[in-house]
Amino acid sequence: MFRRIRIAGFAAALVAAAACGAPSASAHPRPGCTTRTSLGLVAGTARAGICAFRGIPYAAPPVGDRRFRPPQPVRPWHGTLTADDDTRVCPQERDEMSEDYPDRRQIYADEDCLYLNVWTPRPDRAKRPVIVFIHGGAARFGTANEPRYDGTRLATSGDAVVVSLNYRLGVFGWTELGGVDPSYRGSGNNGLRDQIAALTWVRQHVADFGGDPSQVTAVGESEGAFSLSAMLATDHPERLFRRVILESGNGSLVHSAAMERKLAASFPVRSIARLKAMSTTELIDLGNKAAASLPGSAGGALYFGPYVDGTLVRGSVTRRVAAGNARGVDLLIGTNKDEMNFFGQYDPRGLDRLAAEYDGFFPPELAARRPRMTAVYRKRRTARDAALAMFTDQGLRVPATRLAEAQSRWRPTYAYEFDWRPPKGVGAVHTIELPFVFGTLRFTGIEGGAEALKTDRARLTRLSDQMVDAWTSFARTGDPNGRRTVARPSWPAYQVPRRTTMMWNLRPGTAKDPRGAERALWDGYPFDAFDL
Repeated sequence: MFRRIRIAGFAAALVAAAACGAPSASAHPRPGCTTRTSLGLVAGTARAGICAFRGIPYAAPPVGDRRFRPPQPVRPWHGTLTADDDTRVCPQERDEMSEDYPDRRQIYADEDCLYLNVWTPRPDRAKRPVIVFIHGGAARFGTANEPRYDGTRLATSGDAVVVSLNYRLGVFGWTELGGVDPSYRGSGNNGLRDQIAALTWVRQHVADFGGDPSQVTAVGESEGAFSLSAMLATDHPERLFRRVILESGNGSLVHSAAMERKLAASFPVRSIARLKAMSTTELIDLGNKAAASLPGSAGGALYFGPYVDGTLVRGSVTRRVAAGNARGVDLLIGTNKDEMNFFGQYDPRGLDRLAAEYDGFFPPELAARRPRMTAVYRKRRTARDAALAMFTDQGLRVPATRLAEAQSRWRPTYAYEFDWRPPKGVGAVHTIELPFVFGTLRFTGIEGGAEALKTDRARLTRLSDQMVDAWTSFARTGDPNGRRTVARPSWPAYQVPRRTTMMWNLRPGTAKDPRGAERALWDGYPFDAFDL
């Protein structure tokens, strides 16, 4: 389905190859957007002045005996792979509110999903900067094939090669089964290994699409950013990328080893044979039920994800970064002002419910401090909004500043906050920066976003132009100021004690240590890893 197959005389050979895990391919290259890789010829589609290659396999299908195993290499193909199908989605139940799916299916049940997409001005040898995007979705939802993640604008505006990738979700990629069968030890990080396999594929093959494998910038949002944070705690992360952009994600939400042990011990199926015998939809349902065991709206978003296993992810992300583990990696990191409000959208009482749930997430180690902290947050807010601001700061904003501070000791580091909010929405919520970063201006999952675009398109387009320019400049030079092609403010590096932060809004500008008194309330709390 993901690769349209044109069989010309050697159908039996192609069927046999597919059965062995090798991708099938068409007999004839598509003119104009065709390139030769060491795996075989790949034909894309010319669109909007670029070549788009949709649906290139980067690993063998993780099916059969490969279910719950690390990703395996993809086999070369004969003929030409026609990369023009953008409908592959890793197994999940449709999340209508949050994701921008490529079709109307309610259940996605094809485990053969380890594919990536490439957008390039030309598949030549121009050595353009490379931007690799890893999507979010609580490690349960989402796909590289969402229209809001279309890489056309980034590729054209930045003269860059843009890559997006799928990775296994839910039970399939993030369940630790080593306690059930020692030969499956590490399976709880297989989704992370999928992403690493895709980044390795990029290093090996992106030159065939006009990219420079030494100039790879990995961009992750939400779960994608948690995953990239975890990679910063692996051995020699510079082997995977030269630069990283973390949008609404950081190492504090990488699971601790203790939490992963708790989740693994409570997992309801204790037989590998039974798990391998279950249907895809049964495993999706099993994952949904497992995620529902964590408390609150946000709890279900944190059940699956990378964890500190001591082997791949060596330890606390921020501690390892502070010690210089990622000294060869440039960092740009930021959050949105009202991240947690995302989980209270579309429900008249949603924000009230979310604020009430915060008690279950507040660190017990800080219980004695809480009255004083709450009093500071309450100075300009209602009790509900103070709780939501603390929730956002604890989960995302303050840990991001810690990671920025840690990496700024070794490399130029840049921090941002996205502040624009739709007039009829509930704030600058989680994911709201994505329509601007990609230039698609698709506001899936953002209450009031589409309505705001209708009434204020010119100003929102200008903000998107500025962010696309900053992101692609960083990918090219390691400095978001390095290649300004549109008017926008200068963005100084993040350094203590000034902590200069770019504040993205209709009139962007910088601020020194925004809401620093609230940030400082969390001093001394380690934010090492997520445990509940």
